[in-house]
Amino acid sequence: MAIELTKDLQAMIDAHPESPPEIVDPRTNRTYVLVSAEQYERVKALLEQDENLSDTYPAQMESAMRAGWADPAMDDYDRYDELRS
Repeated sequence: MAIELTKDLQAMIDAHPESPPEIVDPRTNRTYVLVSAEQYERVKALLEQDENLSDTYPAQMESAMRAGWADPAMDDYDRYDELRS
């Protein structure tokens, strides 16, 4: 779906080419950012990423243990603020 830009939006884009214009829906007060299709395509993959990273936690824990975090000598790091004084 495509709509044509109004003259007001065209003027806003021309006046501020360094930043995309924000558009507010008066019915919902929701703000939208108008970006070019080229800009959108560059960030599209980031927007579609899965936000649930919990499936990576076991691998992160395993990596931390391999790095020596399970070593009792590292317990001081758990108490860093307490021991800092």
